[in-house]
Amino acid sequence: MLQQAPSTVDQVILEVKAAIREARYAPGQRLIEPELAREFGVSRGSVREALRRLAAEGLVEWERFRGASIIRMSRRQVTDFLELRELLEGFGAASAAARLDADGRRDLAALEQTPGAHSMFPSQYDAYNNEFHDLVLRLSGNRELSGVLNQTRLPIFRLQFNKILLLPDQIRQSRADHTRIVEAILNEDPRGAETAMRDHIRHSAACILGAPRNCFA
Repeated sequence: MLQQAPSTVDQVILEVKAAIREARYAPGQRLIEPELAREFGVSRGSVREALRRLAAEGLVEWERFRGASIIRMSRRQVTDFLELRELLEGFGAASAAARLDADGRRDLAALEQTPGAHSMFPSQYDAYNNEFHDLVLRLSGNRELSGVLNQTRLPIFRLQFNKILLLPDQIRQSRADHTRIVEAILNEDPRGAETAMRDHIRHSAACILGAPRNCFA
């Protein structure tokens, strides 16, 4: 239960985002104001304002006679998102290679030795994959970069398309891509790291955009 406070709306927003990230809400799922108000112990006015702000962030959409629901990305939205992600994460990988220090080397090596990094089990590889991308962003040294990506539709993208990206062939491709990225970062090769990361995002894009029409809004 959430406590009534000046930050109640922000708390509702965080709860909804957490539910998206943890796959408790599905793309296209309706968000019913009275139910959310009861669940979080807040007023319907706070829920309504939270949903309005989530809609402004592109995570929720409003439909006449249906109200609010978790957005389901269209093919065009996926294309636009992946172009942006390629640019930002490519920059992040280049910066990580340029700024790599002893602690970064240790953290990268430790992550690559975890069981998830070499697992073909989707849940294990998914957890490792998310940690890998988060680590590269942290190693970039750019404190704004992670925040910018978190304001994009990345949680929705992962929720909507993870089943496709975690098929065995895609895990193998992802693992090969990560190996190239890691090698370039450890070699302190910014251009190579950026190229490897951008290729990695393009491989994901090709996989997603080749999915059947019913996978998109």
